Order: sequence, then structure tokens, then C-alpha cells
Amino acid sequence: MPRYVCIHGHFYQPPRENPWLETVELQESAAPWHDWNARIAAECYSRNAASRILNGSGKIVKICNNYSRMSFNLGPTLLSWLQENDPLCYDAILEADAIGARRFSGHGPAVAQVYNHVIMPLANRRDKETQVLWGIADFEKRFRRRPEGMWLAEAAVDTETLEVLAEHGILFTVLSPYQADSVRPCGGGVWQDAKGGRIDTTRPYRCSLPSGRSIALFFYDGLLSQKIAFGGMLDNGEHFARQLIDAHPDRGFPLLSHVATDGESYGHHHDHGDMALAYCLETVDRSRDATLTVYGEYLAFYPPDWEVRIIENSSWSCAHGVERWRSDCGCSTGTPGFHQRWRAPLRRAMDMLRDELIAPFEREAGKLLKDPWEARNRYIDLILDRTPECVEAWLKQNASRSLTDEERVRAISLLEMQRAALLMFTSCGWFFDEVSRIEPVQVMRYAAHAMELADRFLGRDLEPAFLDILSGAPSNVPELKNGAKVYELLVKQGRVDMPQLAAYYGITSLLQGFRQSFREGCWNLAGSTLILRDGSEDASAFSAGTVRVTSRITGESGAFLFAANHRGGISLLCGVTPEKEMRPISTQEAQELRRLFAPAMERAMVDRFGYTLYSLRHIPADAQRRLLDELLKQDVQRIEAVVRSIVQNYDQLLEYMATLEVRPPEIIASAAKIVMSASLLDLLRQDLPDFEALNRILSLSVQRQIALRSDRLCFAVSEWLKTRMMRLCGNPLDLQQVRAATDLVRTFQEGFQWRLSLYDAQNLYHEMLRRWRGELSAAPADLREAIFALGRQLQFSEEFLKGS
Repeated sequence: MPRYVCIHGHFYQPPRENPWLETVELQESAAPWHDWNARIAAECYSRNAASRILNGSGKIVKICNNYSRMSFNLGPTLLSWLQENDPLCYDAILEADAIGARRFSGHGPAVAQVYNHVIMPLANRRDKETQVLWGIADFEKRFRRRPEGMWLAEAAVDTETLEVLAEHGILFTVLSPYQADSVRPCGGGVWQDAKGGRIDTTRPYRCSLPSGRSIALFFYDGLLSQKIAFGGMLDNGEHFARQLIDAHPDRGFPLLSHVATDGESYGHHHDHGDMALAYCLETVDRSRDATLTVYGEYLAFYPPDWEVRIIENSSWSCAHGVERWRSDCGCSTGTPGFHQRWRAPLRRAMDMLRDELIAPFEREAGKLLKDPWEARNRYIDLILDRTPECVEAWLKQNASRSLTDEERVRAISLLEMQRAALLMFTSCGWFFDEVSRIEPVQVMRYAAHAMELADRFLGRDLEPAFLDILSGAPSNVPELKNGAKVYELLVKQGRVDMPQLAAYYGITSLLQGFRQSFREGCWNLAGSTLILRDGSEDASAFSAGTVRVTSRITGESGAFLFAANHRGGISLLCGVTPEKEMRPISTQEAQELRRLFAPAMERAMVDRFGYTLYSLRHIPADAQRRLLDELLKQDVQRIEAVVRSIVQNYDQLLEYMATLEVRPPEIIASAAKIVMSASLLDLLRQDLPDFEALNRILSLSVQRQIALRSDRLCFAVSEWLKTRMMRLCGNPLDLQQVRAATDLVRTFQEGFQWRLSLYDAQNLYHEMLRRWRGELSAAPADLREAIFALGRQLQFSEEFLKGS
């Protein structure tokens, strides 16, 4: 009988955006990457889109898109981030589904997911429906087809959830074997106990529902899945493949050997896990013993002939059902001595807030929209496309009448309040060990945003009651006390309002290269500015003007007068006050405002701008970093010039010490390191670097025993190569660019034994050959040889190059 193999990867990251900005801010714990999305994308998602199969010499034989040969789901919140921040990876994932559909009899390998990973059994019926509908709509928008299956967050399930899936056309979902209660052949018979993971995982099952509908359920192989995640099965791709192929003896019917794990196992949790997966898929693909498949295809080939009853309120990562997301059940990530007594109060606070928001939403949205809850279900259309045309079409379909501009803002704000109320239940908020981790803090930020939006409609402040419940959520960190303290210290400081953004605009206007209009997160900032500067090198600066701050989400807008003063260093202050309309600022008014920043004018300053003056610490976190970099840039350039002159004075001494093989004094070596590294970075900013100068500096660093900033320089080389390879993807017939890329890699890797990151350059080289195969085959011999020489430098095997 035929054997089939299916590997499912659940790829997911929670929404990490600052709710007030709709952008992911700097997360220090993800260093050296900007945030955890960026880190895991580099370590896992991009790797699986272009995974390597190597020969015995470590050279690339093949680059594989793993997604095209496996079953996978990517959470909508992760896909939206990839679309914006890693479009090459995003496009490769969408392409993989199309390629896979051709391979798997028209059944794409991608599976949908409930929208923002809520624990479905803990959600009310209305929220379950929205989660499913948003997940379907997001999938259809991206993959351009209806989803056949849907992944449930943490595989958490109850009958009502299955009813919602079936009602909306979902054919199957995937569960843990420990979530099966009992089974029997379709058509009747005695129910057989399947608890404790005793279910036969090699076949699909039909689950009949109270409504009369049914849904197919696949129960993955728990032992093999555990070995992948924690048992070292990713140490060897061939062994991985054989374990899947040989997992079950012949039973007289077509066997499905299938596993499901977090997709992050393939690269993030296990270094080179993507390569083990690629080799496994390649091995199964070439094997005569089994055939790769995906769930949709297998279900079409072999509909269920057994039925199953599930264990209600169960999941794949909690032995106690779904208690991990509402109690101190003992399931955690295992920090010694930490309890999770905070989970229940956090859940109660969120449930209270969700319920309190229902009445004002129905009341206020009912004045503007035909059906508030149906409008919420359809709001995903605007989340996916907020262009004016889409907003207009959406309102025409869902508004009860023609709305004024103010009413439009109210309608969208009410729906944003509900979106935040859904996002605040993202499962990661309860999964880990401590209430002050970034995940619980993030769900509390969504709750704070929901309450802030509700203030406009409710007539009372929900925050005191919310904090009263959170005060009963004890932290494991003594100084943080409880969830209420965490909220005050870590949640509120992330809030951003329009006056802050106006102040940010004013402070930014003091710097070189200022633009009169720009974006910050989901806000448009546009204004009219008058800038006054002193004439000295260390000039202070002052600016004044008006700025309009407009949300691209809700459309709300406000005009503000600002006056900003820079006294040097990081001493920046800005006063802000609302204005009825935008207006120009005269030189005389600007001079009057500037005088307010004099030490003796505190009272007048308060009279004009109130008691709040904004500084760097009041503006968004990423904006602070950008402004600090800009402020320090000129100082760094001056320091580098001074250090360069010092090193030049010691040039002969350094040469003499190198001749004697004597290490230079540390302070002089440090100065030389700064100068040489800066010179190399300058060269690497050029379109075609001066290779003679590059070699001279690198040779001197070796001779004089100067340890260069190799990390920063390797990054610069990789970025230069990436830029060149992107250019060659557009035109590979530029012989000069091909040779320059080859020479650069050869200089650093062969000449000076540096370890460069060639990953992006290799992917682009592979794409170049794929895209231009016909033109390159007819190219002149010298160009073809130059392209192959570049491939060798990029670690491609002769086997690969000959096949090209």
C-alpha cells in the first residue's frame, strides 16, 4: 500500500507593534537585530525560503524553497510584518504555495490560521467567528485562493470552535494525538477509547458536529514531532527522512506519516534546522518508499472512513487542557522558583474589559453602521488595505448612511477599539513565566489602547477597574510587585499621542536634512517651519511652526503650534500647543517664542505651553535612536578627523614597530583601528571600491597588528555584495559589476581569511541564474566565465554551476 509523508510547520509570531504607532519598536533582547521578528526572520523564515543542500565539501548543490514541499501556516500578524519588512521572503512564501499547488494535485501547502492566535475555547462565540473570518480573509488576500484548512492557536479546541470552522467552509484542522477522546468506523459501531495519545495517527477522521456539519481532523504523530522539537532529529536530514518513512508498519491501507511542530524549530530553535528539513524533503522526494503530500491533497485522495470525538478544551502544549492561559497550572517555560499566579488575574482583567466594551460599541456603532458586529467581521478588509478608495468602498457597503468626516473617524475608532480588544487576547501573553515579560506587556498595551479609544464613547474611565484586577497579579520580580505596577512602568510609557508627535516634528526640524512632511508609524506629519540658526560651528538652533498630525488608521487629525530649541549636545526642548488651523509663523513671532527658552522666562513659558515641555525622552523609542545618531554624527566626524591626524603623526613609528614585530601601544593601536576601519567603510560605500586601497589598508592592519572592527566591516561587505547582486538580478550582463563582486569576496575571504556572511548574496545569485537563464546561455564566453567565477567565490559547487 502507498505511504505518504507530510511535514507541517506552524510559523508564527505575535503582533509586536506599538498599538499607538503600528510599528515594531526596538527590542534590546533581540540584539543584534532590531526586534524579535527581524531576528527570527533572519534565522528561520528567510532560511526556509532558500535553504541549502551542500556536498561533502560544504559547497552549495541546491537551494530549496522548503515551503513548497511541506504543509505550513504563517500567522496573519507575521505575514503582514514580512510583507513590509522582508518582501523577498514574503514573495517566496506566496510563490511556494503556487508551486506546491502544482505539485500536490491543485492543493496548495499553505493553511490558514485564526487571526491573532487567541485560545479559541476561552473566547466567546462572537470573537471566535471574527477570528476565523479574519483569518480566512487574510489568507485569501495573500494566497489568492480559499483555504482548505485552518490552524488553531496552540491547537486549542472545543466543539464550538469546530462548528465555527465548518460553518465557514474550513475542511480540516490538525490536532495533537492527546486531544482525541474516542474513535469508531464511520457508519456506526462501538466507540473505542483513544485517550492518552492512543489514536492511530496514520489516517484522517471525521468529527460530526451538533449542527449536522462535520469537519476532518488530522492527529499528528506525537512521538516523531517531539523528536523533531526536542530529540535531536534535526541533527541529520537523512535520518529525519527515514524516521518518517519507516515510522509505521504496513496496515493494509494508505498510510500517512505526518508531524507538526513550531516552524521555528527549522532554523531558530535549531541552528541549520532548515537545512536538515531541506535534505529530508529532498530524500523523501527521491525515495520510492514514500510520497510527499499535504493535508488537502491526502484528504481529497482518502476521505475519512473513521470518526472521532475530541477532548473538549484541550491543546497541544498544556497537559491540563487550556489552563496554561488562565491559571497557575504548572505548565511554563521553567524558570526555577517562578510561579504563574498572575495568569488568572490577567485573564479576568481582559475578560472584564472585553465585556465592558460591548455595550458602547453596539450603541455608538449602531448609530453609524448597518450592523456593528457584521461590520467588525468585515473590518479585516480595511486592515488589509487602508487606501482612500478601499475606505470609501467599505463605508459605502457598511455605513447606515452617508457619514460626515467626524462620523467616519468615530466609526473607524470604534472598530479599532474592537480590534485592540481582540489583539489583547493573543495567547503569548499567558504562555511564559512572568507578567513583566514583553509578551504580557504587549497584550496589556492593546488593552490600554482599547481603553483609551473607549474613553471617547463610554463616559467613564475603565482603567481603575482594570488596574484593580491587575493588582492581584503577583510578579516574580519583587520590585515590580504586580501587574498593575508593570502596567504603570512598562505599558504607559509606550503611549504616543498627537502632541508628542507634534513635538517630535519640532525637534526633528532642528536637525540637518529635515523634511517638511514625513511619516512616523501610522501617522502623517506635515507642517510649515521657520528655522533660526547661529553662525558658529557648535551652533544652537531654534525652530517654530505649525504641524498637522493625521492618523492613517482612523483619519483623526490635529493642528499644533510648536517651538523647539537646541542648545547643543542633546539639550533639545519643544513646547506644543493646539491650533485651530495651520498657519505660517512670522520671523517676529519666532523671535518672541525663542525668547521664552531663556532661563528667566519660565513663567512666560508655562503661560504659553503649559507645564509639559517635550525632550528626547518623550518621543517614540526608535525616533530617539535616529535623532541621537544624527546629533552624534557631526561630533563623530570631528573626532575621527582628530584621531586620523594623530595616527598620521605616528605612521613612521608604526611602520618601524611592524618591522621589529613589536605590538604598538594599546592607545595608538586603538586610534589606528578607528582610522583604518573608517577608511575601509568609506571605500565600501563606493559603487566600485578602489581595490588597491582596500588591499593596502588590510595589509597594513596585518603588518601592524591592528585588530579592525571585523564585525562592522563584514556587515558592510555583505551589504555591498547584496546591493551589487540585486543590481545584477536586474542586469547580469554588466561584466564590470560581476568582476567587482568577485574581487571583493576574494580579497576578504581568500586574501585575509575573513568569514563573510554570503547568505543574501547567494540567494540573489541563485535568483539571477533562474531569472536570466536563457540570456546567460547566449552570453559571451568571458561574461559566462566571470559569472561562474563569482559563483565559485559564493561557495556554489561545480555541480550546481554546470547545471546552470
